[in-house]
Amino acid sequence: MSIVNELTAHHATLRQLYARAEKDSNVFEEFSRHLVVHHTMEEKYFYDILETIPEAEHDALEAVNEHHIIELIIKDAEGFPREHDHFPIKIEGLGEYTTHHLDEEEMEIFPMSQNVIPADDLETLGKLFVEAKNKLLGIKL
Repeated sequence: MSIVNELTAHHATLRQLYARAEKDSNVFEEFSRHLVVHHTMEEKYFYDILETIPEAEHDALEAVNEHHIIELIIKDAEGFPREHDHFPIKIEGLGEYTTHHLDEEEMEIFPMSQNVIPADDLETLGKLFVEAKNKLLGIKL
């Protein structure tokens, strides 16, 4: 399957984990782990390629910068006491920023990428992304 489809499918998982974490702060670790693995592999198998294509470079760099902001939000939340009344606000902030980022990718970057990356390459990148993501998350198929 195309990397665009694989990324979109994992976005659905990220949205579900965010919804669960809002109701149960114990899900925060799973949500943040999926986020870090997702954007690390997304950069390696998607954005690194887009950065080499002149008409996609700016969008790719912006998305990678947003990944770094998400990492900062995660680090802030990781250092915050779970029992504190404001910890759910940390989860909410992370989820809202992440959702905005995912929406932007799906509406703008993914469609553009399908015009600048050959379909065969998108398929190969999809397989590589899934293998790496599953290995890092400990998912056995």
